[in-house]
Amino acid sequence: MTSSPGKMKSRRLIGLPVIDQHRGTMLGRVIDIIISPRLQVEGLLIGGRGGKRFLLMDHLTIGQDAILVNDPRGLKKVKNGEHPTRIKDRMGLLVVDRDGRELGVVSDLVVEPESKAVQGIEISSGLIKDFIDGRSEVPLDRVDNIGQETMVLNSEEGQT
Repeated sequence: MTSSPGKMKSRRLIGLPVIDQHRGTMLGRVIDIIISPRLQVEGLLIGGRGGKRFLLMDHLTIGQDAILVNDPRGLKKVKNGEHPTRIKDRMGLLVVDRDGRELGVVSDLVVEPESKAVQGIEISSGLIKDFIDGRSEVPLDRVDNIGQETMVLNSEEGQT
C-alpha cells in the first residue's frame, strides 16, 4: 500500500465516498468541507441516506480515493438552521497584498491529508493567466487578515 500524498486540494475531497472502516459500509459522500474562520478544516459535511451529517476530523483518515471513518460516533446530524462556515463560502474571496495590489481570488485550500491541516491557499488570477502560468499557491502563514469579502496577504515571498 502506498503512503498518502504530501498535499491535496480541498476540491479533491468533495465527492469522495465515506466508509466505516470497521464495517465496510458506505456512510455517504463528502458534499462540503467545514472550516474555521482562520481556514483550518474542522470537519466534513457528509450527504447520504441519513441526511446531512457533520464528521469531525479526528475521527477519519483521508485516503486517495475514500475517507475512512474510525469511529462512526463522530458523525453528528446537522440541524435545520445550523450554518457552519463551509469552504464554498470562502471560494472567490478577493486576495490583495499589503500594498493594495489585487492578486486574484481564492480558488482552493491546500490540505495535508495525514495531519489534516491546511497548508496554504490556491489563488486564481483569471482564466487566461491561470492557463498560461498556472494557479499560484501561497503558504497559510502569509495570510494576515480574512474578511467577509477580502483576504489580505503579508508581503513575504513564497508564492509558487
